[in-house]
Order: sequence, then structure tokens, then C-alpha cells
Amino acid sequence: MGKKVKLIVCPVCGSLNIRKSSPFSGWLLPDEYTCPDCGYRGPIVGEIEVDEDEIKGE
Repeated sequence: MGKKVKLIVCPVCGSLNIRKSSPFSGWLLPDEYTCPDCGYRGPIVGEIEVDEDEIKGE
């Protein structure tokens, strides 16, 4: 069994393609994320835990 890895996902569409809105997000400003796939923008993200082997496709 491999090591567990936490991934953040978009709460609207479930995409893994979600990023912090700004380099200052979480430092000078509260965390805010954007999803280019569905256009979501906000402070809430989902989090899933998967085995490292699943990410590598083994």
C-alpha cells in the first residue's frame, strides 16, 4: 500500500484543475481558489485522499 496524498478538488465540477487565485492568497488575503474548467471562484474546496500509486497510474 502506498503513501496517502491529499488533493484539492473543485466543489462545483470536481475538477483537479483548481488553483489559488493569487500568489498572495493565504498570505496577505484569505485563501481563494479558481477553477478554469467551470469558472468557480471562492474560498471553499473539496479535499480527497488517494494512494500515491493511483496518481502514478499503477
